[in-house]
Amino acid sequence: MWFLAWENIIRRRGQSILTVSITALTVLTFVLAFSVLFTLQEGLKLSNERLGADIIVLPNKSNADAFQTIFTAEPVNIYMSEDITQQIAQVKGIEKLTPQFFTQTLDQSCCSIGGATRLVGYDPATDFILEPWLNEHNLKALADNQIIIGGNIPAFLGNQASVLGGVFTVVGSLYPTGSGMDETIFMNIDVARELAENSPYLQGLWKKETPGNLISAILIKTAEGYDPVQIAEEIDNLGLTLEAVATSEVVSSMRSQILIISKLIFGLWLAVFFVAGLALIGRFSALARERKKEIGLLRAIGVQRTEVFKLILLEAWFMAGAGGIAGSILGVLGVNSILTTLRSAMSLPMGQWSWSSALGNGLLGIFVALLLGFIASVYPAWKSSKLDPQEAIARGEVD
Repeated sequence: MWFLAWENIIRRRGQSILTVSITALTVLTFVLAFSVLFTLQEGLKLSNERLGADIIVLPNKSNADAFQTIFTAEPVNIYMSEDITQQIAQVKGIEKLTPQFFTQTLDQSCCSIGGATRLVGYDPATDFILEPWLNEHNLKALADNQIIIGGNIPAFLGNQASVLGGVFTVVGSLYPTGSGMDETIFMNIDVARELAENSPYLQGLWKKETPGNLISAILIKTAEGYDPVQIAEEIDNLGLTLEAVATSEVVSSMRSQILIISKLIFGLWLAVFFVAGLALIGRFSALARERKKEIGLLRAIGVQRTEVFKLILLEAWFMAGAGGIAGSILGVLGVNSILTTLRSAMSLPMGQWSWSSALGNGLLGIFVALLLGFIASVYPAWKSSKLDPQEAIARGEVD
């Protein structure tokens, strides 16, 4: 039956190619949509698990954007006095807080590390964001000439890098987080301030105060049993020119948006699946009608009804499998392009698109193709297996 099914497919090459194409397009749209949504969901999960801070405090309520700060690597040149940390520390329920200092956009002309877009200074004395990674690698703190790079920054030969005119030793790469940390370079806060003060692009910001007493953000870890949202409200009520946002609220808001997008995309894909299913049912039904005499001859020479049923299903699965493989390969190859476009157009958390993810989603696409082939062919196969041999030979027509 395997050989006969294959010969039937080859003999009707034009019809087979059309069937494979319909399946491939359906699987292509599925793999693309599922892979992109899976990567976004993974990015949210990573962000929620690895951000480390329960609350982020930013200056200038009219300009600060916690969402942009968390999920993108775009450096926001916003600053506030470091003395504010002492006032915020008095709020009950805060276990730890640490300041960070943002510098400027990085590019190939100022930085030898491709893929990095933001430079952030962290405070070794109070930090709890990088602390887990440092402890794992037996490092107490970064030296003034050392940096850590984000998880999405490509690896490079050697461990020396040039950043804004300074030469630094790269001590390692952080875990992927699905946030702006993945495209960020971290260094000691005093070194970051010094680089910012000497940067010709930021001179207009230091007319009133030098960066030595400024910070860009305060990251807060709340004590167990305290609600981050409530503590953020208390910080806002201090009357300072700042905005405190619970990261859980930002992640939850993003999750709701992605959920809406997921439902819309899934609904559209189901419509594509339904239309493709109807098209394939029509094709297999027409094929069965054309092959009445052929099926009658098979039945007349002793081929059982179950074997006829299997023959039609095998032909469908051969074509569906071929379409599934083609669609899955094209879909997997196109995911990176879509993710890159989304990164440039929207502020979205991104998980890691790896070879294992590609393989898993590709195999899922092939399964969807086989399922589509089964659904589309099971009725025509059943109907063909029920044909009476004599009637099929007498009334059928040879292709």
